[in-house]
Amino acid sequence: MSKRVLNILVSIIVAALFVWLAIRSVDLTELWIQMRSVTYYWIPFFIVAMLFSHFLRAERWRLLLISENRSVNRSTLFAGVMLGYVFNNLIPRLGEISRPVYVAKQQNMSSSNLIGTIVIERLIDVATMMFLILLAAIYLVSDLEMLHQLFGTEDWPWFVYLAIPLLFVLVGAGLWLMYKLLLILENKSDISSPLVLKIVEKARSFSEGMISIRYVKNWPLFLLLTAGIWGGYIIMTFLPFYMMNLQDLYGLGLSDAVVLTMVSSVGVSIPTPAGIGSYHLLMQQSMWLLYEVPLVTALTYATITHAINVLAVFLIGPIALWWDKYNTLKQTGIR
Repeated sequence: MSKRVLNILVSIIVAALFVWLAIRSVDLTELWIQMRSVTYYWIPFFIVAMLFSHFLRAERWRLLLISENRSVNRSTLFAGVMLGYVFNNLIPRLGEISRPVYVAKQQNMSSSNLIGTIVIERLIDVATMMFLILLAAIYLVSDLEMLHQLFGTEDWPWFVYLAIPLLFVLVGAGLWLMYKLLLILENKSDISSPLVLKIVEKARSFSEGMISIRYVKNWPLFLLLTAGIWGGYIIMTFLPFYMMNLQDLYGLGLSDAVVLTMVSSVGVSIPTPAGIGSYHLLMQQSMWLLYEVPLVTALTYATITHAINVLAVFLIGPIALWWDKYNTLKQTGIR
C-alpha cells in the first residue's frame, strides 16, 4: 500500500471518528427535523462573502509574487486558489500543491518557488489565527478556563505561550540562513553533478519563495488584505446565525462569530477530507460550552454551513478554471 493511499485511509478513519463523537450525543431524528426547518435566504450572502475572501487571498498572494517582476493574471491566481480548495475537499493538503503547480504551469513560473510562497502564506495565516485566539482570550471570552478546556490547553505551562512567538522568529531566521546557504552552493563552480545542481536549484527556488515576504512593498495593503480575508471568514460564520434564529435565542453576535471562526479554523486545519468531522465536532462543542447552544442545534449549524461551503467550492471552482482559460485565450488573441 502506497504512503498516499495510507494517508487517505487514515484521514477518512479520523474523520469518521470525529463524526461519531459529534453525533453520539444527539437524537438523529431531531437533527433531521432541525435541518429541515432551516431558512436558506442567507446562502447568497454567504457565497458572496466566501468569494470575497478567496479573491482577497489571491490578491495577497499576488503581492508575494512581485519579485518575479512580471504580471500574473488575477484570473489565474483566483482559479488556482479555488482549485486548491477543491482538491483540499477531496484529499487533505493536496490543494497546497495543486494550487501553485496550476499557476506555475499557466504562467510559466517556477513551481518550487510558488510552493514556497504557499508555505509562508500559511505561516501568516497561523500567526493571524494566534492573534484571534489572543483577542478572544482577552476581550471576548469571560471564562478563560472554558477556553482552555475547549482547546485542551489547561495543562500548558506558562513558557509554552512564550515559545510560540519565539518559534516564528526562529523559523524566519532558519529560512533566511537556508536561502543564503543554497545560494552559496548554487554558485560553487566545483559542483559537477547535474542532479545535485538541479536539487540545489529547486531547493533555492523553494526557499526564495518562502522568504518572498521580504519583497512586499505595500505592507498596509498586505495587512489590509489579510484582515479582509479573515473578515470574510467571520462574516461566513456570522450570517448562518440567522438560519436558526441563533442571534435571538442565544444572543450570538459578531464578536461570537470571531470566536467561532477561530474554532472553525482549528477544525479545518486537522487533516480530514474537507474538514469533515473535525469541523463538526469542534463547532458543536464550542457552541455548547461557550454559549449553551444545545448539541443538536450546534451540530445542525455545523452540518449546514459545512455542506454549503463545500458545495459552493465544487460549483465555483470549475467556473473559475473555465473563466481563467477563456481570459487567457482572449489575451493571446485565440478564439
